[in-house]
Amino acid sequence: MAKEIQAGVFIPTVRSGWVHSTNAPHAPGSFKHALEVTRLAEYLGFDFVLSPQNWRAAQGPHRFWGDTVDSIAAAGALSQATDRINIWCTAHISVHKPAAIAKIVASLSEISEGRIGLNVVTGGNYMQLYPLGFWDDMGHDERYDVAQDWVTLIRKYWSEAVVTHDGPYFKADGGILSPRPARRPTLVNAGASPRGLKFAVDSCDVAFLMGGGDAKFIEQSKMAKRMAKEAGKPDFKVMGAMTIIPGETQEAAQALLDHFEAGVDLQGLADLASGYEKNTKGFEKLSASSLAPLGGKDYKSVMPCAIVGSYDNLAEKIARQVNEAELDGILLIVPDYISHLGQLGTRTLPRLAEYGIKCKVGSTL
Repeated sequence: MAKEIQAGVFIPTVRSGWVHSTNAPHAPGSFKHALEVTRLAEYLGFDFVLSPQNWRAAQGPHRFWGDTVDSIAAAGALSQATDRINIWCTAHISVHKPAAIAKIVASLSEISEGRIGLNVVTGGNYMQLYPLGFWDDMGHDERYDVAQDWVTLIRKYWSEAVVTHDGPYFKADGGILSPRPARRPTLVNAGASPRGLKFAVDSCDVAFLMGGGDAKFIEQSKMAKRMAKEAGKPDFKVMGAMTIIPGETQEAAQALLDHFEAGVDLQGLADLASGYEKNTKGFEKLSASSLAPLGGKDYKSVMPCAIVGSYDNLAEKIARQVNEAELDGILLIVPDYISHLGQLGTRTLPRLAEYGIKCKVGSTL
């Protein structure tokens, strides 16, 4: 029996997407481009798109994430421009109060007819948040404690006629939200630390982990699955965020990655790394993906553990990760969100069936 997974796209509502290089493909960080990518993803059969939230660019020559569209605002517009695909936006717990984000997402749920989801970010980069007055100066684990109380209160607003809440960080006395979502919005999180995984399992519906196929990734995924089972949450999903570097051949894909490396923005990476280094109360517990920029000149222009290959052999590489890590879904990151995504959607992901994996992408084309 084939294993059925969901497939999503980490859409580039930010300049350069996820390529830290002056040789990055076109990704202007505009709503127009994000809309084009989202419509393509829906046409190809993807289940969802997720947009990041960013508050400050990396200060380097390439201006990585220097132009951005607000994730939450974009979600409302994207939902009106699509019919089927789920739209997941991102919010930082230190930026939005629970009652405010509960109302915003409830409105997005009505606008999208139930296709909305929320990615909950605790925030660990000092330079992303401090310049705008959003830094909370809490320790790593305490930030997740806040997130748990934050989500608990939001869920009350989405489900109760009158909300009373006396939590350790947030209070409510007779709060009212109407209309409430007809279907509770999906909650997702990408925390990879033990405390982050516990928060995801306890308070969310989906955990995203940085894919790569290494032993640590596989261990984290299986750990999250065990935690969900022990918590009595059989529908909890673990998904792998996978950076794909594709080409017509293996050699062409490697040449593309080498091209990005030739223009790697080390100054911007150093600035990004400094934000994590200044997180003095949580530095040692940050995930491997967060700490990757600290590799300096050894850091790659793309996210760690990128999967490099031809459109023909990438299906086997993706399937191996899905099977070994027991994933329920994948979230794709690609350099070129038009040509690469189109080719993967029509040529690569449909071939997952050859490896016992059922995926909607490409099935109706």
